[in-house]
Amino acid sequence: MKAFPIIVSSPSGAGKTTLVDAVLKNNKTVSRVITATTRAPRKGEKDGKDYHFWTIKQFEQAIKKGQMLEWAQVHTHYYGIPKKSVDGLLKKGICPILVIDVQGSRTVKSQYPEAVMVFIIPPSLKELKKRILGRNDNTQDIEIRLETAKKEMQELDRYDYALLNDDLKKAISDMAGIIAAEQCRITRQDLKQLKHLK
Repeated sequence: MKAFPIIVSSPSGAGKTTLVDAVLKNNKTVSRVITATTRAPRKGEKDGKDYHFWTIKQFEQAIKKGQMLEWAQVHTHYYGIPKKSVDGLLKKGICPILVIDVQGSRTVKSQYPEAVMVFIIPPSLKELKKRILGRNDNTQDIEIRLETAKKEMQELDRYDYALLNDDLKKAISDMAGIIAAEQCRITRQDLKQLKHLK
């Protein structure tokens, strides 16, 4: 199988990280690409596992050197994907999963046209607000995040799949199914290897 990037986006708080982490536990053909950010770690988050926590200076140097596949300033912080993280996995035949926002997804898709794009949809804005509040985020950020969520939902038609996250068990199963189906596409196979089976 030819490895390909899997882009997963959603409004903040819709559960994209939870879904991806659950799928990674049972599938060794995929690996999450760790995003770099200048925001402070939340409780329980670890550098190099959840995010690369960089200083603003570190991040801006990486941008200048052309080391970022994509980056953006979101909610007053920088977020981005280091290029070598994606290319390293593809060379090993592992599908990199990129958990990124809608802006970043455009950039990645333009550089990797074979990438698959999945958008995680929250059950409702009311539920989304409840999830964001549960994170103990700055209350000032909540309204900004909800407004951003409405804008992000308008980008839905650019994605290959829309996955409703109102039942976690089903959503995990659906995500695993999307990945499995995409990995079975004829265009992603080495046909010479398959034809010898005839």
